[in-house]
Amino acid sequence: RSYAELTGKTLAVIKGKARPGDFAFVQRKKKGEADEAYVLTIKQTAQAEAHSLRGLQWAASTLLQMTRQNASLPQGVAQDAPAYEMRGFMIDCGRKFFPMSYLRNLVKTLGYYKMNTLQVHLNDNGFRQYFGDDWSKTQAAFRLESTTYPGLTAKDGSYSKAEFVALQQLADSCGVEIIPEIDVPAHSLAFTQYKPEIGSKEYGMDHLDLFKPETYAFVDGLFREYLEGKEPVFRGKRVHIGTDEYSNAKKEVVEKFRAFTDHYIKYVESFGKQAMLWGALTHAKGDTPVKADNVVMSCWYNGYANPVDMKKQGYRLVSIPDGAVYIVPAAGYYYDYLNCHYLYNSWSPANIGGAKFEEGDPAVMGGMFAVWNDHAGNGISVTDVQDRVFPAIQTLAAKCWSGSHVT
Repeated sequence: RSYAELTGKTLAVIKGKARPGDFAFVQRKKKGEADEAYVLTIKQTAQAEAHSLRGLQWAASTLLQMTRQNASLPQGVAQDAPAYEMRGFMIDCGRKFFPMSYLRNLVKTLGYYKMNTLQVHLNDNGFRQYFGDDWSKTQAAFRLESTTYPGLTAKDGSYSKAEFVALQQLADSCGVEIIPEIDVPAHSLAFTQYKPEIGSKEYGMDHLDLFKPETYAFVDGLFREYLEGKEPVFRGKRVHIGTDEYSNAKKEVVEKFRAFTDHYIKYVESFGKQAMLWGALTHAKGDTPVKADNVVMSCWYNGYANPVDMKKQGYRLVSIPDGAVYIVPAAGYYYDYLNCHYLYNSWSPANIGGAKFEEGDPAVMGGMFAVWNDHAGNGISVTDVQDRVFPAIQTLAAKCWSGSHVT
């Protein structure tokens, strides 16, 4: 399919012995081989060997790239494997709606560059000061169809459950995992505009009130809608629960936030998923235990979660440092376009906001970059965002695949 889309030529798929000029794909078992590794041998045939289908997918991506760059394929043998398990991109759909057609094209592009993760940030809100300091008028959106809470889904753009399932199926065929994110208990104005009684009167209506049982009943119901059943809406192995930027003004609030975080890690796990969360447990340092084993933390700012401490606590870390890989279009802070020259030459996922780990440290699961649409309605189009995203995909793909040894 990818070859046809790129070249306009459809290749026949057959089983049997390869003939000169064929592309051959062989799945074989090799003890100790990395899951996404592959060997590519180009002589009279171009033969890819790997022990996993994902490895064969990446071999196909390499062949596609070589086909576009060369009239004929150079002969030889190449062994290839990624330095990092997770290589991805996070897109903020809460503050800006992206049509499903764009997300579908995005996963094809990610797969072409061997980026294996797309995190879809499904809810968020604008900043109150740009909406007359009125929470009721501040932009907020939850982008996924909900039957548990009719009327919750944004009116200015959303995804049906069927569309979201189809996106995950397409992504899987491209070697990409979709990680859906429901961001709670901050960034939650879409939920409090729908159900004002669960909003915090003390810390702002973009904060859920962690001291009300109704809050937990609501959030439980929301996650359950997409996680329960034999064929849930969230099909992948991971779900992101948010948990960033909640107030730490009082110790009792910190302890309640930690308990909330622990509850939703375990709640997601009860449906057979691995939980991911934003790093906030240095900001919310306290006594209440929060589960760390088999939990993935998106480390974005060391003041919120010190990566060295989080490693000691047992979290797997995803490097997504705001000072290096955050795009906020036309905002005047962070990056409008990433500094790809710097990233290519000087950064790898082992560098998390200045905390430097050894390449290959098992605690560092991988790296990602993000687009945040903080300034809702600022005139930035989907095309404008794509113009910023494309060179970042190319750069981060190289760095997350090869680490500091990229050539």
